[in-house]
Formats: sequence, structure tokens, C-alpha cells
Amino acid sequence: MKTEEMTMSFEEFTAFMREKVQLVLGTDVIVVSKSVLKNNGTRLQGLEFFKETVRISPVIYLDGIYKEYERGRSMADCVREVCSLYTVNQWEKKKTEKIFHMICSWEESRTKIYPILLPYEKNRELLKNVIHKKYLDLALCSCLTLEDEERNNMSVRVTKGILQQWEISEEDLFRQAYENMQTAGYHIINMMQIIKECGFEGEMPATNMFVLTNRKQLYGAAGILETDLLKGFSDRIGKNLFILPSSIHEVILIPDEGRFGESLLKEMIMDVNENVLQEEDFLADHAYYFDREKGEVRVAE
Repeated sequence: MKTEEMTMSFEEFTAFMREKVQLVLGTDVIVVSKSVLKNNGTRLQGLEFFKETVRISPVIYLDGIYKEYERGRSMADCVREVCSLYTVNQWEKKKTEKIFHMICSWEESRTKIYPILLPYEKNRELLKNVIHKKYLDLALCSCLTLEDEERNNMSVRVTKGILQQWEISEEDLFRQAYENMQTAGYHIINMMQIIKECGFEGEMPATNMFVLTNRKQLYGAAGILETDLLKGFSDRIGKNLFILPSSIHEVILIPDEGRFGESLLKEMIMDVNENVLQEEDFLADHAYYFDREKGEVRVAE
């Protein structure tokens, strides 16, 4: 039988966690509730930690912890986990200091700026403060991407405030992002090979589908900006390409052999969007098309 404690709403849970975590950590740290706007209008609720000796305030998100609480995890365990994340790991103070230093310095950041594509309409609120420009029906943005010693990736979208700090123009920013794409390892690989690399050893039907992403598989859908890469591939196979936006991290390429209509492609895309993809990773609900004669990408008709 559920106890009264287990009936807390998420708002009540967040308030309780903030109060108890603050008591545990003491007065050296100020703990406040924080709502963070992520990609595609997704909002995550967490606790933000302010400390006088740390210039970047980390946020620990509570959404996942709340789900564990709903499944029966005790409030005491939830509080212990949040405090452990903050105190034991110290939220990787060296890493946050590195981010702060790079945000303050264009010369330190410029080789780590990469383009990203986001849905334009779903991110109107987010884009109010993010440097961007329109690309088809998408928003082309830039992000500062870092990799730590364990090869974990962190990224920060370039905002108007960061651009002002760097004292450069938007043209300079996007020019550098395009230039850095050349070292990001964008590539096209047959989906069969990817399945085999994941350890599948059974019989598989042949597929004429290919994945375009980058070496880190992070924001790899921006690879459709690499029209020279698309043209080289499409010329090699002698076909134009349908581009299926499987996520903001990768796209699927299908040679146009006259077998796929727009309705079937849209059905395939929507099935992935609804049953596989997290909302934050959504890119589009329709296909794009690469015309190798024109060397350009457009929305599929």
C-alpha cells in the first residue's frame, strides 16, 4: 500500500528535494529550483547549485529521479543521490571551469564550434536567445562542443550573450563552424554495417539504406550541409537521394529508385518519431531530397 509520501506530485517532490538537499549541503551552497528549456520545447526541472568559489552553477535534473521515486524508491535515497552527484563528483569542477574559460575566449573556443540543426517551429522560444539562421524549414545554430578524458561530450549552444563576449560577428561564427565540419569526421555508412557493428550475427535482408552522421554521432544531421559529400556519394551510385531525418544526430539516405512515395516515407519517419525518438532529438516529420544535378537539398515534394 502506498504511503502518503509516495503520493507527492512532481512539484511537491521538487520542493521537498530542494529543501532537504539544502539542509544536507549547508550554507556554503545555495540550492534553487530550476526549469531548463531544452530542444523542441522540452522542459526539464532540476536543482541549481550556486557556490561562491565556482563560476558556473551546475543543474541536477530531477525528472529521472522522480520516475524512480514513483516506482517505489524512498525519498531518503533520492536525496542521497542528488547530494552524492554534487558532493562526491563535485560536478566535475575542472570541466565546468574549462567551459567557463572557453566561453570567455573566442581563441580558445573557435576550433570546437560546430553547426547543429534544430526544428525551427518547435524551437521558436529557444531561438530567441540563440544565434541562428533559417535553413529550409530548420534552424541552423552553432554549439561549443567539448570532450573530457573519458570521451564524454558536452555541448553549449552559442547564445547572443556568448557571441557578444567573443566580440565576433554571426558571419564569423558560422564560417568557423563550417570550417570545423571538415575535421568532424562526417561519413556515410551502409546500415547493414552499423547493425553488424552492434553485434547482430543472424541472417539479415539486404538494405539499400545508408546513415549520414559524424565521428561523435553528436548533432550529425548537420551533415546535410556537406553537399559535396552528398554529391560525391550520389554520383557514385548514380541516384538522387531521399533524406530521412531520423534524429538531430543522424539522417538516413535512401537512393531514389522510384520505389518510395512521399506518403510511405512520411509514414516511416513518423513511426520512428513516435515510437523510438526522444522529443529532444526530433528533427522533422517529413523527408528531404538531394538533387545531384543541382547539388542542393530541398524539402521532398
